[in-house]
Amino acid sequence: MIHACIATGLLIHAGGLIYVSGGDLQHRNGADVYYKFRPSSNFAYLTGVTEPGFACLLDPETQRFTLVAPKVPEDAAVWWGGLPSLDQLAEQAGADACIYAEDLPSYVQRHHAGQAQLLALPHFAQHQQQAVQQLAGLQALKAVQSGSTNSSSAGQIQLSTAFLESTLHRCRATKTAAEIGCLLEASCGSSAAHKAMWAACQPGIKEFQLEAAFAHAAGQAGLMQLGYPCIVGAGRNAAILHYERNSATVGPNDLVLVDAGAEFRHYTADITRTFPASGKFTAQQRDIYNLVLSLQQHALARVKPGVAWAELQQSTRHLLLEQLQQLGIVKGSLAALTEAGIDRVFMPHGLGHFLGLDVHDVSDVGPVPERLEAGHVITVEPGVYFMPLLLQRAFSDPKQASLLVRPAVEALAELGGVRIEDNVLVTADGHLNLTMAAGMPKEADEIEAYMAAHNVQQ
Repeated sequence: MIHACIATGLLIHAGGLIYVSGGDLQHRNGADVYYKFRPSSNFAYLTGVTEPGFACLLDPETQRFTLVAPKVPEDAAVWWGGLPSLDQLAEQAGADACIYAEDLPSYVQRHHAGQAQLLALPHFAQHQQQAVQQLAGLQALKAVQSGSTNSSSAGQIQLSTAFLESTLHRCRATKTAAEIGCLLEASCGSSAAHKAMWAACQPGIKEFQLEAAFAHAAGQAGLMQLGYPCIVGAGRNAAILHYERNSATVGPNDLVLVDAGAEFRHYTADITRTFPASGKFTAQQRDIYNLVLSLQQHALARVKPGVAWAELQQSTRHLLLEQLQQLGIVKGSLAALTEAGIDRVFMPHGLGHFLGLDVHDVSDVGPVPERLEAGHVITVEPGVYFMPLLLQRAFSDPKQASLLVRPAVEALAELGGVRIEDNVLVTADGHLNLTMAAGMPKEADEIEAYMAAHNVQQ
């Protein structure tokens, strides 16, 4: 409820009531098969309620929190189990009251008479539309569905989507102590799951079997849902940024890149580690791995309040070019390499993003920070990849081709890619690396030592 208080406090001058839906079950196939439910992140932030079909009504002026529950047929208990009573639901959620969705209009008339505005998100659960329609008028509902940001109707309440989403995003960017605790718990369980994959990996295993090892270990650690689809890329598949097929066989000389995180109370970790399938890095693999590690160490050493993210990213890219030059992969001056965009041939993605209820979390400036502030939780995830498409384009571009040492680049094509990603809290005087606090190794020697001690093939 503390997050509801924060959000309503910021919206008190906007006037009106706040209405947020948690979402409904999404149909998968057949008559009654649904995807596993996860509430909308904004609803989870405000209420902590995890069941489908719920909504909430908040009064910024009085701080009154009303939970809106679906009224399910009595026979539903035979198939899915019954819901607690309204009083029990209110107590569990810390709400002042709990009502059924069908009673929402009359409840508002009794308890919130005189309110002229309903603040809502652009989209809300289908089964709640009738209640909102009765509150705000059919004309306003249609305006929201067509993309209008503010509308009025002949009804007693105007429906507005102009303020709520941006306010919630601004609130969610700065994490409370409770949220940080959830993210640390997610990091602990996800770190254990990553190490379980190291223990299970052996040449000939399938990528999806490593994914299964991660999900099993995360569940054993008490994390019931993954934060996003696992990326398990062996060999050349490690060069595919959002590779989710996870169907290939792991070769004996492959590096395996795994980007995976699980949720604790809907807050997700987002950790990437790259490890050798054999348990030992080759000299070539270690060179690239240590290059990426040096990039991350450079960036992490500079994470603190007030730092401009774009400047941090640029200095990290300059270091990338210097390191590639030292390894004999590129040539030319730093200015020429930068001007030609050679850094983006090898690292086409950004340095990181916000993290929280969403893996690419929200803020008032989007998923990527502009300037770091205490309470931000971000990822720091440099990488180096040898992507066939980007290399082909670079070799075909006279300007870029003149700056690449082609034999050295082509000799690394089979390696695929390396990414190292940690989750980092910005503190008042610097930062706290949540991934390292969770005991997640990342030095090449540490990975080899762990695999030697725990891997089934060692």
